[in-house]
Amino acid sequence: MSNESLAITAQQEEEAQALSRWDALAADIAIATDESESKKFDYYDKFGNKQARSWIASLRRLKGKIERARKDAKAVHIERGRQVDQAAKLLESAVQGLIDPHEAEIKAIEAREQARVDAHKSVLDRISALTENIETASEAQNRLVELTSIDTDCLEEFSVAGANRKAETGERLKAIWDSLVIQESERAELEALRAERARLEKERERESIRQEVIEEERFLSHATAQPQSQPQPPAPAGESLQFQRLKPKTREEALANDLVLKMAGKTLRQIAAAIVGGTLHPAISVDISKLEEADEEEVQW
Repeated sequence: MSNESLAITAQQEEEAQALSRWDALAADIAIATDESESKKFDYYDKFGNKQARSWIASLRRLKGKIERARKDAKAVHIERGRQVDQAAKLLESAVQGLIDPHEAEIKAIEAREQARVDAHKSVLDRISALTENIETASEAQNRLVELTSIDTDCLEEFSVAGANRKAETGERLKAIWDSLVIQESERAELEALRAERARLEKERERESIRQEVIEEERFLSHATAQPQSQPQPPAPAGESLQFQRLKPKTREEALANDLVLKMAGKTLRQIAAAIVGGTLHPAISVDISKLEEADEEEVQW
């Protein structure tokens, strides 16, 4: 007999002994039960108390045997349970090896089918998404071109749904395109009107400045053309005394008078703006750094 066979036989004998202990324990318990009926102790007597304690100790030892037998028997069942589990795993593994080749083929077919369906659904989703996030008419036109390039006949069982969705999306895209074309046209017209208005404003501003320069040069030419030694003619009716006092005698005085007339009734801030803006005669030079901060009161000339 081989060592392995001997080990198996010894294990089986130990298991049989562990399981057979229950019969012996049952007999011991029956004997203890019979004896217990005859046991009478005087617990208040020292010797009787000792005998009672001795009897209790023997019963506790019997109880301990029961616990040890329980553990041994349970260990036998636990080990048998492990062996059963291992045997079951080996058997299941063997059967799974027979299943795997066929199951692999079936799963491959299912995966290809799912990929086919997903591809068709992605086309349907793309058709629906063509109407989203469109900001310009050009984008809408490009989406229409893309929609036209989608062939719904290749969607197999989804071809009818694809054709219907394509038609609905086409109508929506055309409506979006029409709306954006109108909006962009209106914006372009508005921008053109604004640009034309700005151009006209600049033209009027330049013409106003040109007329002022012409008037200033005409005034200066008239003022400097008169001889300095000749007395000034009396002011025409309606001219103010202030204007008579400002009649120039020299070119420099004429320039200064022109500055005074232009700045009369204006604040320092308005004067500075006129100087910086270049609306005065080119011959008039004023050092802006000499101006001091002031409030909005008019300058008295």
